[in-house]
Amino acid sequence: MKPQELLKRLIWQENELYNLHKLGETFATFERPELVDAFRMMAEEELRHRKTLEGMLSTGTLEKTAVIDYLDSLSIEPMLTDSRAEPKTLEELVLEALVREKHSYELYTRLSSILSGSPGQIFRMMAGEELKHAYRLRLIYEGLGTG
Repeated sequence: MKPQELLKRLIWQENELYNLHKLGETFATFERPELVDAFRMMAEEELRHRKTLEGMLSTGTLEKTAVIDYLDSLSIEPMLTDSRAEPKTLEELVLEALVREKHSYELYTRLSSILSGSPGQIFRMMAGEELKHAYRLRLIYEGLGTG
């Protein structure tokens, strides 16, 4: 795997999370209106992550960085192999998003430890936001009365 491929996979995953949160917003509109804002906020943050990664891709930010030495081991990360989610219920959606947020957090934390300077700080910030999303999703799940 090359740095560009890694970034393209991360962009795809951020787009998947964005879509899940937007679908969550739709489900919540009809089933649990009090959750609409939480899903909307998470979707906006995923969109910002995607745009950040697209910027890294277009400027070659990861080229000639230490990440190159770790690309083979990074390619086995679960986040990079997730397939498209098709949840049928709000509960399924929350569980799927929770797993993906956890995978994102773990991979971004790993990338932040590999990279120095600005790229490392960006991945650290994104990892922190993914962790917050996972926490919110867990609270939402528990609030659905199924957890």
